[in-house]
Amino acid sequence: MGLIIADGFNDRYWLTNGDVYGDYYDGWGLYDALYLGNDWDNPDFGGSRELGRYGGWCPHLLDNDTWGLQYLEKTVSSSNTFCGGIALQGINVGGQFFSAASATKSGPILEFDDGGRIELTRSRVGSGNEYLAWSDAGARLTVWGWHYIIFQFSAGNVGSDWIKVWIDGELVMDISGTTLNYGGAITEVAFPGTVYGFDDIWLRNDTNIIDEPQILAIFPNAAGTDSACTPVGEATNYLNVDEFEQDFDSTYNLVATAEKDSFNMDAITAQISSGVVHALVARFFVKGDAGNAVQLRPYVISGGTKYNGTAQSVVEGRYTYIQEIWETNPDTSVAWTLSEIDAVQIGYEGV
Repeated sequence: MGLIIADGFNDRYWLTNGDVYGDYYDGWGLYDALYLGNDWDNPDFGGSRELGRYGGWCPHLLDNDTWGLQYLEKTVSSSNTFCGGIALQGINVGGQFFSAASATKSGPILEFDDGGRIELTRSRVGSGNEYLAWSDAGARLTVWGWHYIIFQFSAGNVGSDWIKVWIDGELVMDISGTTLNYGGAITEVAFPGTVYGFDDIWLRNDTNIIDEPQILAIFPNAAGTDSACTPVGEATNYLNVDEFEQDFDSTYNLVATAEKDSFNMDAITAQISSGVVHALVARFFVKGDAGNAVQLRPYVISGGTKYNGTAQSVVEGRYTYIQEIWETNPDTSVAWTLSEIDAVQIGYEGV
């Protein structure tokens, strides 16, 4: 149980018609189902963008005649309890921003009405969407303003479900003793797009709320302890994987079974001077190649010791993302500090 999504949308680019376009959407685009890997199972995204909360770009999901309803969707391990957060910029006011569903496709939906209040509805197979409640007349979404929404709920316990929602730290919905979902535990979540810019999304399959986060990207800046893989394009391994904009087959490292690379990373303290680190997410853009490793295992080196993540399959002939989330420093078993992030090495190993 724990963090299953952490996405900031400021550190990748998107494709259109198979060509590099050069705008940054964290791997999104018209043909991105090929490139998202573990990020999202079923993205449907047009070509609009907005400035993110802290620089860079963020996606702007739409609901119009050109693109239809756009969304992010992810299958998750079955659970009754979830909590999550998302920064929203209201391009207009009104429309869904989160939904959850069981195997029967029924579950709770959160959206804003035309007045900027949160509306809670319930999707029920054969009955359409059923209205349950509006939020209190407190904090509301405003047009073009960035707001941070946090939600926490338990669903699938008929008659004893509950949900809480905060806008910018103000509790605006607190409902209990209801039924959010008649279909059992939740197995799928989605962030449906209508009229919002999206940034800094996190989701957990428990109720341990993360305060409003800022998701920051750091990149390799030097070779680390391990440097065994074959560089292609640049002579030094870290130079093949340090680009802000992915260059696909122009520069890469060829990883054979049992070979590994690790890298020193940019200092997080160059971006922030204080704060709580909720997790370190190591993410790699990979493609399988016949005759080389068929799985890649992320790892970190902290305090001089190597700590392995989970070996994950790569797809031959196609780029995907793999990632590993460390919520705590495996060397100390407590939350990461900024200085520990500055000192960490991140690597991968062929399996």
